[in-house]
Amino acid sequence: MSPRLEFAGLPLAVKANPRAKRVLVKLVPGRGLEVVTPKRFDPSLVPGILEEKRAWIERTRDHMLAAGTDLSGTVPELPESIEYRAWERIVRVDYLDRPGPVRLLENASRWQVAGPLVDREPIIEKLRAQTVKKAREVLLPWLDRASRRTGMAYSALRVRRQKTRWGSCSSRGTISLNAKLLFLPPDLVDHLLLHELCHTRHLNHSKAYWACVAGYEPDYRRLEDEVSRGNRFVPVWFR
Repeated sequence: MSPRLEFAGLPLAVKANPRAKRVLVKLVPGRGLEVVTPKRFDPSLVPGILEEKRAWIERTRDHMLAAGTDLSGTVPELPESIEYRAWERIVRVDYLDRPGPVRLLENASRWQVAGPLVDREPIIEKLRAQTVKKAREVLLPWLDRASRRTGMAYSALRVRRQKTRWGSCSSRGTISLNAKLLFLPPDLVDHLLLHELCHTRHLNHSKAYWACVAGYEPDYRRLEDEVSRGNRFVPVWFR
């Protein structure tokens, strides 16, 4: 087994990508520090690049850790229960050590996951996929209600697991939501849906945009601050 690489107290992975045009240094939740290099790039140059970016890396690391982001690069422990605040459900999870592909059986507020417990990552991926599925089921009618209430229409909804953004809106009115919203308190989800619906009218953060938000939610500044710290509600295994 090759030794684990580290830099600035973070696990370090160097990956060559033939499509990369330049060296990219990024901090990835759940994995740590990653350096993506173009094809035929000399890997001996990586330490020097990291030293040049040390101040930015350490500043970003401290900011992410303060927000509750996991950067350890270790496979998280399997959760015994999952609290979906937006859904107002706590789901208990039972695990069965079985050979073969991972299977999940859903039964009301209890899920049963069967698979080889010696390898946690495929089991966690199954829980992530199930969470994204539930997020779609919960967020679509929620967004429809918010759209009818405000009179702001959207063209389509996409829900997926994302590392950073809580949501976005395209010029065509397609709203994309992070499945992490399922872990947030309902008032923050309400605000985030309003945030994206207002983008169907203003594809920016202009004064007109914030006036749109304030017209439906006068307390939006406090909610924006809460959202910026929303990762504290998201369990490590889903980040």
